[in-house]
Amino acid sequence: MQKRHTCLNTRFFFACYMFFFLYLTVCGFADEKNERISEIFEQGWALEGQMHLDLANLDKAEALYEEAVRMAPDNEEAKWRLGEIIFKKAEEEKDKARRIKMVERTVALAEESIAINPESVGGLYWAGTGYARLADMSGILSALKQVKLSKKYLHQAMETDENNRFAILSGVILAAIYSEAPWPLKDMDQALKLAKWAVEKDPNLTIASLRLGKIYVADGKKDMAKKELERCLAIKKPMYVWDAILYDWPGAKGVLEGIK
Repeated sequence: MQKRHTCLNTRFFFACYMFFFLYLTVCGFADEKNERISEIFEQGWALEGQMHLDLANLDKAEALYEEAVRMAPDNEEAKWRLGEIIFKKAEEEKDKARRIKMVERTVALAEESIAINPESVGGLYWAGTGYARLADMSGILSALKQVKLSKKYLHQAMETDENNRFAILSGVILAAIYSEAPWPLKDMDQALKLAKWAVEKDPNLTIASLRLGKIYVADGKKDMAKKELERCLAIKKPMYVWDAILYDWPGAKGVLEGIK
């Protein structure tokens, strides 16, 4: 009886040891995975920040984020980050059909991110921005539906956390929608309010400054437009230097030339 009791104790302790060993192994693997994903996010962001030097950096960033999504398909940030890079690449794509497919993938990834975390401000922003871009490339009936979805997601982003950088960008995209959409969607008062809010939230956000300048032009306020666009061009530390160099500063110069 004593021998049997000793055998049972040995088995019990062995089972406990194996369980503890497997637990440590799984925890170690999870830590390694999380560490690798954090590393990917850091490297991908650095590459995106150099897209104005070489657009091939977007391809490298895309490959990294694809790896992150494969490693952690339930990671909402990995999904919207991949969608962001694909959207950036779509902006440089000449073929309209391919551009549409790329933006559609951005929307799909962003909505997957939202499904994982309904308060993902990054997911909400890229879903809204993606639908806005699809509306630009669609027929009237499709565009109306896409604009509605865009506004829904962008307003959600702002309501979720108004201080999040993506919430501020959401205000800029909404200002563009309200100022450029045809009647009955057009609302210049709302567009002006949103653009001013975004500039106040982040004075170094060149896309917000450019949008506010464009709205002033549309309202016939040329002096105010000129002042804001000149301020845009004088920003020394843009929030997103790559966007400033590739899009916003050239855009501001173009609008200024048109009102001189």
